[in-house]
Order: sequence, then structure tokens, then C-alpha cells
Amino acid sequence: MSINDSILNSVGLTDKNIKFLISDNGDFNELVTLGHDQHQVLRYRATLTTVPEHCPQCGFLLSGHFYLAGTDTASYKLPTANGYQQILLLTKQRYQCLRCKNTFIAQSKDFMSNSTISRPLLHQIIDLAKRDISEKDIAYILHISHSKVNRLLHHAAKAYRTNYTKSLPTVICVDEVLYAKHHYGFEMINGTTSDLIEIFPTRTSIDIRRYLSNYDLSNRQRVQYVVTDMNANYSAPLRVMFPNAQIIIDRFHIIQLAMKAVQSTRITLQRTINNKRSRVYKLLKSNWQFFITDQSKIDSTQPRWFKGINEYLYPQDALQLIFGLSPKFKQDYKIYQAVLRAQRSRSFDEFSVILSQYKPSHSAMDQVILTYKKNLKSIRNAFLQKPSNGRIEGINRRIKQIGRTAYGYGNSLNYFFRIRLQLFNRKHINASFINLLTKKTCESDKIIRFTSYISQTL
Repeated sequence: MSINDSILNSVGLTDKNIKFLISDNGDFNELVTLGHDQHQVLRYRATLTTVPEHCPQCGFLLSGHFYLAGTDTASYKLPTANGYQQILLLTKQRYQCLRCKNTFIAQSKDFMSNSTISRPLLHQIIDLAKRDISEKDIAYILHISHSKVNRLLHHAAKAYRTNYTKSLPTVICVDEVLYAKHHYGFEMINGTTSDLIEIFPTRTSIDIRRYLSNYDLSNRQRVQYVVTDMNANYSAPLRVMFPNAQIIIDRFHIIQLAMKAVQSTRITLQRTINNKRSRVYKLLKSNWQFFITDQSKIDSTQPRWFKGINEYLYPQDALQLIFGLSPKFKQDYKIYQAVLRAQRSRSFDEFSVILSQYKPSHSAMDQVILTYKKNLKSIRNAFLQKPSNGRIEGINRRIKQIGRTAYGYGNSLNYFFRIRLQLFNRKHINASFINLLTKKTCESDKIIRFTSYISQTL
């Protein structure tokens, strides 16, 4: 391998027509200080004399039909190495076509027209954007401006198109995600591998059907299970759009619904007590976790310390103290514990008995039972099948972390793109992503515009 090829490899370039200038003592770069912060830069010098086959203006065959019309020197930013910014001063040959008399300069696939960002550096920007770091940190690492990184990612986000040709998995988990104040998105992930399928900006029934209808029917028929919560907007469109799939209500949301009813009844009871220093009030307020804990995890043979009242009590004595004050709370608490037992034993028959024997008491649990009955078929699938929404809850945590890292996003388009970029293709970015970038730029601010269909590479 020649010295020139070795230098090309070290700086991430691939065009062998780039010839580096090497001094008599073998130096091919120099360490200089640049910028207002006087940071150290490795500067290279090279020449480019590539002659295209045809004139880019008139298409005339240039084999021997051109003049040498001087040179132009441009400065390009290369990927950072060992903390040093690398800059290439490239002297490019200018040519004049004998037919149309127009001039043009030598071009290389490693650089974009009218931009100082080289393709290897662009690759590095996109690769760093896949990590959980802010745009300012990316700019600091690569020694470029934050606005440059922001514009590159923003135009990538504008050109993004959902890949509706991608095969859907057999298990899909769906949920909502808060991406701005009072704005919820609709997300789908692979229920087996936790890979993000797509995230959409709205979650209404009409919009969900519109999004999913872009997938071919044969593709949607491959889905066997769809796991969701009890959101009324989801069940109807999901049943229509995935005709062969069983709709499964996530088991956690089944328990959570009854738990919230117990909490609501407890708070209502607590507010009816006028004496805020009474023993019962302090027991209800300070020990709320005790009243939603699974009884199977409570040792009833030993007294435990209760905050607020600051004394030891047997768990059953504490419960009887509250039950004597409110029969409604007693019924709701027992229904909640019965749902926990049925879920723990995965017995749908026990759950059905709870629904059939329940007597309305004008409490929050009444609405819970009605919701259970309305979604009974999907709840039955939850008892019989294994898939759950545990994976998508982990994805939601990662999405929230992306927002916290950037201290929020003013533009939801950029937020969605960072989500997709960090959750799609998590191991390595496909090299074809860079190849799909066009060479056209905006003349006003010289930023790269992404006009290609890039979802295939994500």
C-alpha cells in the first residue's frame, strides 16, 4: 500500500485521485491552532485533478477537448482523530470545455458541492446522533458549530419517509407517547425484539387507520398479536387494520385500572374526615402504599410500623380500622386484591367470577368493572397469551431520556428524527445512508439538503 493510500484511509477518504503533498522529510500534515478558542488542528494539503468524461454543462465528450484553466483551493472538514480537528486544504484543477467555453472544477465523491463538510465527517455526525448525546456535545466533539449540526439533522428529518414496505412482525406492541405539552404520538414496536417499527404524531382513530392503511393488506395479515392498553381509540382501528391478529390488553394496565380505583376511593374517604389529626386520617394519608400492596407480599403474622400514627399494628387490624369506616373502600379493596390473585394465577375463570358477582356501590370501581366487561375478549387473551407491553414501556423510557438529554425539543420533527435515529438500526448505520445524500445545497446557508428516500437505510 502506498503512503498516499495510507493517508486516505487514516482520514476516512476513498477517492484515490486525491494526492497528498508530502514534504521532503516525510511530513504530510502540520499541527496548527485555529479558531477563537485556539484549538489544535491537523491540517493536510492535497490536489485533485479528476477529469470527468463529459462536460457537466453541455455533455460534450471531454477526451482531450479541454483547457487547463487554473486551480481553486477549498478547505474541507474531516473526521476528528484523537481529539484533533482535521482540515484538508484541497487544490482542485479547473477546466474549460472547448465546445461551450464554460469552466468547471474537478469533483470528488468524498465531498458535497458548496459545503465544507466532507462525507466521512457527515457519517460521523449521523453516527454520533445515534447516541444519547445532545447536538451541542456533537458539535463540541467534532469542532463544528452547533447550528451546522442542527441544520444537518433538521433537513434529514424533513426528508424522512416511513418505510411502509418493511415486513411487519407477528407480535406488535402499541402505545402512546407524550412528545409535547398536550400532544401525544402513536408508536409501534416489535413485540419480540423491541425494535421500533414507527412513531406517528397523532393517535386518533381516524389517523391510526390512515397510517396503518399504507401497509399492504397481506403485510398486515402477518400480524398475529397486537398488545395495547384499554384506550378506546385503539381497539376499533386495530381490529380492522390487523384482521388476523388477537388484541391483547396489557396485564399491567388491567391491574393499574383497579389500583387507581382503590386510590380514588381512599382519597375520597380521606377528604370526608374533618379531623386531620385523627388516627384514621393519618393512617390513610401516610400509608397509601400499604393499601395497594398485594396481600400475598404482606406478612400478616407480624406487626408492622405504620407512619403517621407512629405505632406497630397487625396488617389486618389496620385494614379493619378503615373497613369499619367505609364499606365502599372495603369492597373496592377486596375486588382489587381478587383481580391481583386472578392475574397472579393466570386464571380467567376467577376473573370472570369477580365480574359476575360484583355489586355496584357508586364508587370508582363501578366504572372499572364496566371497562373490564367492555374489553372482556381482549382481557381473556391477556390471561391466555404471553405477549405484554413491557418492552414498549422500556422504549418509552428511552424516548423520554432523548428529550431530557436535549432539555426538550422546540421542533417535534427533530425530536421524532432523533428517536428514529437512536432506535432504528442501533448497531451500525448503513453506509448507503451517506450515499443517498445529494450534492445539491442551499446557496444561502450552504447546508446539505436530504432529498432521497432514506428510510430503507434506517
